[in-house]
Amino acid sequence: MRLSVIIIGYNSWHFLDRNLASLSFLFDDPKAEVIYIDNASTDGTLIRIGERYPGVVVIGNDANRGISVARNQGILRSSGEYIWLLDSDTEVNEATLSAMLAFMDSTPDVGLCGCKMYGCDGLVQDSCRVFPTVSGKLRAAVRIFARSTFSVKHYDTSVSEPFEVDYVIGACQLIRRSVQEEVGLLDERIFYGPEDADFCFRIREAGYSVYYLPQVSIYHAYQRLSARKLFSRITFEHLRGLVYYFFKHR
Repeated sequence: MRLSVIIIGYNSWHFLDRNLASLSFLFDDPKAEVIYIDNASTDGTLIRIGERYPGVVVIGNDANRGISVARNQGILRSSGEYIWLLDSDTEVNEATLSAMLAFMDSTPDVGLCGCKMYGCDGLVQDSCRVFPTVSGKLRAAVRIFARSTFSVKHYDTSVSEPFEVDYVIGACQLIRRSVQEEVGLLDERIFYGPEDADFCFRIREAGYSVYYLPQVSIYHAYQRLSARKLFSRITFEHLRGLVYYFFKHR
């Protein structure tokens, strides 16, 4: 198997339908598989997938088990040489995937790569980042609540050639299977964020690189679940994940 696409979702059929439709070029490819893990949706997602996308392998959970656990379920079920983690609110294209696979084939020291992502506003999203720090998160909080202009380090995504980064967000990560097997699965102690930064950190610690490909792109609606409500379970889990991450990698 050449490629395993792994998508997780929770009550996200309105995004997932477009996501799976954009992956239709892979459905008849004998070297590719598409795996969807559902975190106990109540919006009829599983029924609709069975009706519209019968070739998709479905794993249904009886509770919301979080991002890391669900993606690990997909990774363990998959068999591709490459693992493509996607958020359910992305829409992809064949040209971008081909470029990402070609890049990974030609650069064996790279363990994971991501690509440029555009949102519904047509703007390039901040999808390649430096590793989170306590001071950086505090500055971000100040910007949000006080509308401050404190600067945060960003990569220049206007260039045309691939470049090395600390990490790319989990909405689109193409992972080399052999590297994943070497560094292990996603950390299941992180329910929602920053499991993507943690995974890339471990890849880099193992001696591999993480790259961003600015010359190709996909669409990403970017739900930002933790930003919807200041006090919610998702916000709490995100903050708890950050605290755990900082202590783990201090």
